[in-house]
Amino acid sequence: MSHIKSSILGSLFFLFYLGVSAWLPFYNIYLLDRGFSGSQVGIISGVYQATLFFAVPVWGVLADRFGAKRVLLLLMFMVTILIFFLRLVSLYYLLIVYMLLLASAQHPLGALLDSLAIGHLRQASSTTFSQLRVWGSLGWAAGTVLMGHYLVTHKTAVIFPIATVLYTVTWLVAWFYQEPGEKILSYPKISLRQLRYAFGNSRIVWFLILLVFYGIVVAPLYIFINLYYRDIGASNQLIGLAFAIQALSEVPFYYLANRLVRRFGPAKVLLAAMIAAMLRMLVYAFISDPKAAVAIGVAQGLHFSLFWVAVVEIMHNLVPPQWRSTAQALLWAFHLGGGVTIGNIAIGHLSDLFPMRLVMLMASACTLLLLAGMIRYFKIKIPLTMIKILLYSAAICRVKW
Repeated sequence: MSHIKSSILGSLFFLFYLGVSAWLPFYNIYLLDRGFSGSQVGIISGVYQATLFFAVPVWGVLADRFGAKRVLLLLMFMVTILIFFLRLVSLYYLLIVYMLLLASAQHPLGALLDSLAIGHLRQASSTTFSQLRVWGSLGWAAGTVLMGHYLVTHKTAVIFPIATVLYTVTWLVAWFYQEPGEKILSYPKISLRQLRYAFGNSRIVWFLILLVFYGIVVAPLYIFINLYYRDIGASNQLIGLAFAIQALSEVPFYYLANRLVRRFGPAKVLLAAMIAAMLRMLVYAFISDPKAAVAIGVAQGLHFSLFWVAVVEIMHNLVPPQWRSTAQALLWAFHLGGGVTIGNIAIGHLSDLFPMRLVMLMASACTLLLLAGMIRYFKIKIPLTMIKILLYSAAICRVKW
């Protein structure tokens, strides 16, 4: 029975992220094809990103009360309908409102799947979270490659009916999963006392501020990197391959990150990840060959996976053990909900004024300034240690691959 549940959860992770990858990586390109400006695309993307600030906690409370599976089925049904009709919304301001509604249902789904997995793992010790979650990365990689290839001969509007079919299959499979009898409280319950503690601690406040700024400067390496690929002449097929390479590159580094944190400490691993992101954007600024740019996507795992593991460890060390869920919620809110949202809006405006290669150069320069601030915050005097971490990580992953 446990094996069957694990198989269903693995299928849900794969199908859900397969569905997301069928439309989200190509949505900005679809908007450009429809005649929207870079500024408008940036605001639409910013609205979508900012919604997770409140959507995940609100639906999390409902999931804890009524069950993660029930809420998952409801939201998956809503998203399926909204994605199908998304192509019919063409007015700019109406699209902003529509994306707000879509994002409110879409964002919590990943957290709900995590919640189901956590509940299952408490009863199935033979399975690990990584073994389940890796199916999500594989689904994302498969979806971006297949959709990119399909868009060579089809218009980008086809992403919506395909995503609708995949979401429908995910919704149907979710009905077969049986939640454990034990009620799993996997969402953070943030109290005023916890917030007063967090914002009364200058170390926490300054770290969150730095994470907001880092979210702004690193935003070109998230979904908006598709504008960069398009700007240098990449086809939709190549863009799909690029997102697949990035997703697959994260897998070995998630396994490696804990070893690095134990050996070098989370602060140095975080700084090493920032250096990797800065160098990646710097290289992008001087590359005009789409294939070379796509190949550099293998660095995604080096800076993204290491960053998340290190930053979670740092935040957990800044708060009492019983408030670690609150710390996790603050990370999502400030870095993704705040920083990346502002970054997406800024990129949209800048892409109307400058080539994306120049935007990458500006982001790289700003990352260097922020890196100096992080070094001062952690009082680390030997940045060369971070270079050693990067080389050590690359050598390990080369062996694993």
